[in-house]
Amino acid sequence: MFKSLVSRKLSIIALTALASFLPINSAKSVTFQETEVPQEEFIAVAQPYGEDKYNLIVIEQIPGKNQCWNETGANPVNVDLLLLNFDFSGHCRRSTDANGYSIRYDSQDYGLEYILSLVEKDGNLLLMGLNRRSPGQPPVVIGSAKGISESPMKIILNPGWRFTKRTYEGKILGHVYFSYNSASAPQDVVPNMLEEQNQNSDQNNIESILEPNTIESTTEPISEEEILQQGTIQEIVAPEAEPRKEIDKSGKYHRIEDNSNNSTKIDRIDGEESSSNRYNLGQTRFQRMRNY
Repeated sequence: MFKSLVSRKLSIIALTALASFLPINSAKSVTFQETEVPQEEFIAVAQPYGEDKYNLIVIEQIPGKNQCWNETGANPVNVDLLLLNFDFSGHCRRSTDANGYSIRYDSQDYGLEYILSLVEKDGNLLLMGLNRRSPGQPPVVIGSAKGISESPMKIILNPGWRFTKRTYEGKILGHVYFSYNSASAPQDVVPNMLEEQNQNSDQNNIESILEPNTIESTTEPISEEEILQQGTIQEIVAPEAEPRKEIDKSGKYHRIEDNSNNSTKIDRIDGEESSSNRYNLGQTRFQRMRNY
């Protein structure tokens, strides 16, 4: 036992000494870049689900493959999500939450500072960037549906906003940016996000605008069929109270009436006592002997 204890202590000392010589890798910050993409190959869609809720979907069409969506109408433009009708792997790319899309402004990622939200306002559906660290700051309006519909709607980006894709060390990644470059955008529509973070907002104004359906969760209510598959809420009903029973002792028999199903039970017929009366503990020993 003593040898085992000494051996264990020596092992611990050896491991500690070895760990002191191992290099420790410091955390390295990752800097992403972006690359331009054909705008006609991308679409932002607001898909209704639940009651007055919308999920933001970004779809990328792979050239030469099956058509991923179809657009009809105006104000708003309704979107037929064709990719739901077939296995769209290799034909379409779909992003449904903050892991797949974010805001990029003047070559800087704002995915940690701003979350994307679809907000109804005055008969229109707005795509907004909301400052998660300073909720009182004014929102950044990225685009809108130009109306409200019960069908999936196209989000039309405001002037200056465009789709780009994230790159890392020259490799194009799947992440999609809602990108803005203040240097090349029209000066009358530049949303200077850095200045907005330092402004004092009118809280009453903000509260009248924002009742956001935040698109941060990875939950993906992408189609009506998938929503229905989530199951049905069952109502739990308490059991009914025991039905009241009435005992009729008239005549030569006991009649017990059950009001719940209008049934009648006979406890004694033609003067013959039931077994329950034979074993009546309230009787004396002599009375019980007479019953036999």
